[in-house]
Amino acid sequence: MEDFISPEAADAAPAVEVPEISRDEIRRRLHDPALTLVDVLPHEAYAAEHIPGAMNLPLAELEERAPQVLFDRNADIAAYCAKFT
Repeated sequence: MEDFISPEAADAAPAVEVPEISRDEIRRRLHDPALTLVDVLPHEAYAAEHIPGAMNLPLAELEERAPQVLFDRNADIAAYCAKFT
């Protein structure tokens, strides 16, 4: 298991600062192809309503699937988990 990180090592790892994006900026960039919108709600909630163009990556699957679907770690990615009003 070469990719295993012990809980102790994970606790000792430096925190990664994640920049925030405002709701207004998301609205301005809705049609910007450089921005990837990720809805982290369960599949059922996404199916019921989501921001057009957003991909669904439920929080419960995020750690496992993110590396498979979010290839560019330097890309502008905005994750949301609530109704966009």
